[in-house]
Amino acid sequence: MAGILVSDPNLAYLLLVVGLWASVFGLYVSGTGIVELIAAIGMVGALLALAANPATNWIFAVLIGVGVLSYMLLPLYRREWARWAPLGLVLQTISSFFLFTDTVVSPVLIGVTAAISFGLYQFVLLPFYRKQVSQPTVSEDELIEGACGYVVKPLDPVGTVNVNGELWTAYSAEPLPSGTYVQVISKEGLRLLVERAKPKRAPRLAQAEDAEASPDLPLRAPREENDSLV
Repeated sequence: MAGILVSDPNLAYLLLVVGLWASVFGLYVSGTGIVELIAAIGMVGALLALAANPATNWIFAVLIGVGVLSYMLLPLYRREWARWAPLGLVLQTISSFFLFTDTVVSPVLIGVTAAISFGLYQFVLLPFYRKQVSQPTVSEDELIEGACGYVVKPLDPVGTVNVNGELWTAYSAEPLPSGTYVQVISKEGLRLLVERAKPKRAPRLAQAEDAEASPDLPLRAPREENDSLV
């Protein structure tokens, strides 16, 4: 009974798509562990189910993955690529019909997953992207490398930091608890690679934050503060 359930084509297809969806959300809601766990369970379950079915067409399994990820991820990384995003959904839908050589995944299930993919992008990921670009962010022309901030959500290794008054998803080579002062090493897409700030820079950053909290109290060394936050 378990073998029949694992090799069921509809279940295998559903596990694959859900695992891919969870993987996408894991990139934008990183650090919780819950989404990552769902993604891992879905992908491992999908691979086991697909491997248990000798009729699996792995080429189209890969194309389904490419379709889901390109539709839901590329527009969020490159705004100019948004016009091509529907092609990913089309690729996902067409490839779903050829996932197995001796049977076809339920057309109703394929239609439902395609509709959910569309809804997730239009009503969840796209508003998230618009919110990101509408908020004050460090532009591409600004030099964010070297900027200082502090950890809001512990980095282990991924969490959230506040840099230049903005919240960023960030990661580091070492676990960093909340409140740790950090310095940006590089910006990779929507994430920052950070490291623990050197002792000389951390106190200056703390002094600058105190000044923001109490604007009537001037910084003890204004020139040094400005230099340290550039």
